Amino acid sequence: MKQKNKFKTISGMFTILALVGVLAGCGTSSSTTTETAKPVETTKSADPTKAPAKGVTIKVASSAGWTKDIDKKLAEQFKTETGNTIEFVISPDDQYTNVLKAKFATGEGPDVYLTSSGVAMNEYLPDQHALDLSNEPWVTRYKDWAKAGTTRNGKVIALNTWSVDGWGLLYNTALFEQAGVQVPTNYQEFLKVCEMLTAKGITPIYEPGKAEWHQEIWLNTFGPMIAKKTPGIYEQFNTNKAKFADQKDLELALTQMKEVADKGYFGKDFLSQTWENSVDAMGSGKYAMMLTYSTYQNEVIAKFPNSKADTWKMFPVPLNDNKSWATSSGGIVRSINKDSKVIDAAKAYFNFLVKADNLKVYYAGRPDLGPTSFKDVEGKSTLAYSTVMANAKDGAGLDFEGGVQFFNQSTIGKAVQDLYLGGKTPKQVLESIDADRAKMFK
Repeated sequence: MKQKNKFKTISGMFTILALVGVLAGCGTSSSTTTETAKPVETTKSADPTKAPAKGVTIKVASSAGWTKDIDKKLAEQFKTETGNTIEFVISPDDQYTNVLKAKFATGEGPDVYLTSSGVAMNEYLPDQHALDLSNEPWVTRYKDWAKAGTTRNGKVIALNTWSVDGWGLLYNTALFEQAGVQVPTNYQEFLKVCEMLTAKGITPIYEPGKAEWHQEIWLNTFGPMIAKKTPGIYEQFNTNKAKFADQKDLELALTQMKEVADKGYFGKDFLSQTWENSVDAMGSGKYAMMLTYSTYQNEVIAKFPNSKADTWKMFPVPLNDNKSWATSSGGIVRSINKDSKVIDAAKAYFNFLVKADNLKVYYAGRPDLGPTSFKDVEGKSTLAYSTVMANAKDGAGLDFEGGVQFFNQSTIGKAVQDLYLGGKTPKQVLESIDADRAKMFK
């Protein structure tokens, strides 16, 4: 797909960011460890003529899935150039939020910490912990969506080197042709597609049911549909004036998710399947579809060059006849703890990461990312991206994670897993989301 068209579309998406009020939402070194209220201050950017002290260790807190090999490679390069060490403090994906909050509560917060962008940053109390980075020179190079997704109360409080993307059903075009099926436009057509694929001995969907966070993603994709039907609903959620349990469309979507699972369209024992095995699963040609992001096909083609994954396409999740594509507020971002004792070194680390040459190396090492967050570094796009936009007849919109506070992956994921096991009804899943969010508002 032509890059200019992609950026044109993305520009439109971030008009949506403004409408829903989304103005807010770490490298490895030679050492990696695992661990199971002040206002944001305006600070001056680091003096480029004054080098930070050497021999400093910068602790970077990250969820396990957010730190990649390229982060470690760049951290080693940073150490070579500056003499300062990046120590990643890695927590399991389902424990990261609680671990980071506990560290902040005891005054032992890391120097740098990763969070989701957009309103999701609020969960970590940025007014108390995040350093104002508005005056850093790299902010002027930000694309609009990157700046919007890292801003709170008019101040940039995070560095984004990820990209904007969304989640849809990526499908193996060859397997669709083999089964004689077309892209479904509603739920009944979707069931028919799954039925015909199954009849051909093809498992319709690879679902990593063991990954709690991925179970939440299904529900997350219905944000734009709900926002379109009820204008202002995100603001109501964010002021605790609306309840998820009252959203009949979400209850129906969850009911249909359970039906898809019960019909065997996720395959046998899908609750034991992992995200880490998904590339092998999709590359094997045994599965026709997977709920994933639009650059995922790059990861498959890299490992399975003969899979023709670069020809795969994508469509929005059609549960409850949804025709909208849900996009993020910009993925994962890095913030500096304003109580860190090595702020100058942390700023130098950020300045290192945003050098154009380093960004090119970073994005080359991240085939899962598409459009870059900086104007002066070219990104990449996929066939999945262009086709999901074409198939999204109701357009693109901000997902729940990017626009709604306290939409917790782990809590929701566990509830959806319980739904599959028969322990919760769809209504009870939504009630559990409300109960968890109520605690956060308190």
